[in-house]
Amino acid sequence: MEDNKLEKAMSILKNWAYELNKCAQKADDEAEYFWNRLKNDNAVLREFAYYYDNQDFLCELKIGRYTIADILVWQMDHFRAHMDRSDSANRYDKDKLLLSTFTTMLDMHENPDAIMKEFEEETGIDISGGWYTH
Repeated sequence: MEDNKLEKAMSILKNWAYELNKCAQKADDEAEYFWNRLKNDNAVLREFAYYYDNQDFLCELKIGRYTIADILVWQMDHFRAHMDRSDSANRYDKDKLLLSTFTTMLDMHENPDAIMKEFEEETGIDISGGWYTH
């Protein structure tokens, strides 16, 4: 009985992961790669499932001092910087932003030092001093 509930939940999340990739205009192989990474990282999968259920961030997983909400803010800064450029494909897109946020969390969970260095050095805007979080 419990296995059936877990299988159903995983199927729903897989479908949503693929749909999110489709809405973000990613190729099927990218969706499959994202899902395989996500299903093998229980902590990030829990954050993803919570977001699916609540349309809000759980923020339970903390890598260094960063939560999924911090990653979202950092991603938004980078999306805003792209909006200042002429490449219209990089304009703000909720699905791309959400997918990028979860992908960055997966990257950060696998290699925290490299991603945290980016957070500290890349602001997404033309100022020096790095990105600030609370």
